[in-house]
Amino acid sequence: MQQLTNKLKILKKQPIGPLLEKTYEKESSERVTIVIFDIPEKERRKRDWLRAVLKNLGLKMIQKSVWIGKVKIPEALIKDLKRLNLIECVEIFEVSRTGSLEHIA
Repeated sequence: MQQLTNKLKILKKQPIGPLLEKTYEKESSERVTIVIFDIPEKERRKRDWLRAVLKNLGLKMIQKSVWIGKVKIPEALIKDLKRLNLIECVEIFEVSRTGSLEHIA
């Protein structure tokens, strides 16, 4: 039991610890948003966290690192990506003309 308690303390001190239970405000959009990321394997925990966040916001997975949906990306999420040093690994696009993407989003 002591080992588990110590491990939890360590996890909470890591940058992503407090974000594990955080939820972001969902806001729909008329435009299609595409999120693409390339987060290194050594940052797997952050990558899994980002996937969970994108899913909770209502985006759909096209590939493991490509997500799409008619939602606005919350400013708080952008700030957290910066805080976690992930902003350089993530590209966010807002599409005004969907073409063949119309049926996906």
